[in-house]
Amino acid sequence: MTTTDRAGAIEVAGVEYLPEEARDSRPRNLGAVFLGANLTWTNVVFGAFAVVFGLSFWQTVTSMAVGIAIGILVVLPTAVIGPRTGTNMTVSSGAFFGIRGRFIGSGIALAIALGFAAVTVWTSGDAIVAAAHRMLATPENDVARALGYAAVAALMVTIALYGHATIVAMQKIVVPVVGALLVLGVLAFADTFQTASTTSEYALGGFWPTWTLSAVLFAAAPISYGPTIGDYTRRISARRYTDRSICTALAFGMFVGVLLPSLFGAFTAMSITDPTDSYLNDLVDAAPAWYVIPIVVISLLGGLSQGVLCIYASGLDLEGLAPRLKRTQTTIVTAAVAIALLYLGVFVFDAVESVTAMTVALNAVITPWVAILAIGALTTRSYDPVDLQAFAHGIRGGRYWFTRGWNLPAVAAWTVGATFGVLAVNTTLYVGPLADVAGGIDVSTAGSAALAGLMYLASRTSAHRSPILVQ
Repeated sequence: MTTTDRAGAIEVAGVEYLPEEARDSRPRNLGAVFLGANLTWTNVVFGAFAVVFGLSFWQTVTSMAVGIAIGILVVLPTAVIGPRTGTNMTVSSGAFFGIRGRFIGSGIALAIALGFAAVTVWTSGDAIVAAAHRMLATPENDVARALGYAAVAALMVTIALYGHATIVAMQKIVVPVVGALLVLGVLAFADTFQTASTTSEYALGGFWPTWTLSAVLFAAAPISYGPTIGDYTRRISARRYTDRSICTALAFGMFVGVLLPSLFGAFTAMSITDPTDSYLNDLVDAAPAWYVIPIVVISLLGGLSQGVLCIYASGLDLEGLAPRLKRTQTTIVTAAVAIALLYLGVFVFDAVESVTAMTVALNAVITPWVAILAIGALTTRSYDPVDLQAFAHGIRGGRYWFTRGWNLPAVAAWTVGATFGVLAVNTTLYVGPLADVAGGIDVSTAGSAALAGLMYLASRTSAHRSPILVQ
């Protein structure tokens, strides 16, 4: 089976080990992927959420910058894992959690990919329906939205099926086009922009709890890509490119990619003079006529960029759990589940509250997992690619077998961290029993990472040596 990869051809390789001759990507491709994947309505809406929560523009900007930076710092060390293991992140996590313990990462990755794919289709579909209503007077009802979601989802699945090279090529188009249109949007809404809060009270009753909730949402964007980074770094050669060049490209792509659309969301939310409960509808209604077409372009290209990333990742993760299936087959399965979640979240539950609660809760679960991987990445130089693929080959034992396939200290550390995180979540839809542990300030993300990281480090120290550290 060939492992070569080119745009316009369906990628054959899945989560199996990629040999050196198949590592045909480079750090700048990595940066382009995660820059383009974030130029989407999902991050625009998150920027608007902070304003809806009651923050002023500059309060939103500070929560945005701090949250994004923290999220990147948490996930950045994991960028070097894929080039060393030659496979995706969840399979690689077997080096730290065990051959069976990596199922934790696969489950988390699937949940995040499916959830954010649904959010991406929702935001892009709503923007397109609202723009079509304004330009063509088409209906703006549940049927129209359902059709809009289906069209966007179909495009996402098609590109995701082609795979890595096609996704990279698409992002190189998305970055300049959508980036320029978002900057142009500042001019479109500049006349009505104001910096003061548009609401009279904070969503969580006080400034710091609300500001922290906003920062956690922004941190969620880079952290949520933790299981996805390896999908692209696995095709980068660790021999030809340094760790610094890989990490720099990823950090730049993520920071600019999340910051630009989030700023656009906050700026435009501050420019809407009579907001309703639908930011995207308000955006289209308030936009000058000449900017409606750019909104449609952003919806299509931006939505595709992030949605494709999520669908592609979910297909790889499911393949890791069901190695007898091909990547294309698992991609179709996970895409169907993501679309079902979308319709459930939009038509059955309140979309804004559902997205906020889902994002914060998933963040609390994935952050301790990423923290353990980051520690492992910083202390591990070499991996055994054959033993990492033991599950796919039906092999018991090997370097990463640990205790019946589970590295119990790592699993315990993640369990404690994730449990605390979920119990400490503080959103408008769900408030955990430990939400007031810091006076209402949401410490679910930071607390879950700290607990898991400290427990994992303590277990390694008490053992006097790490079973996964090989120089």
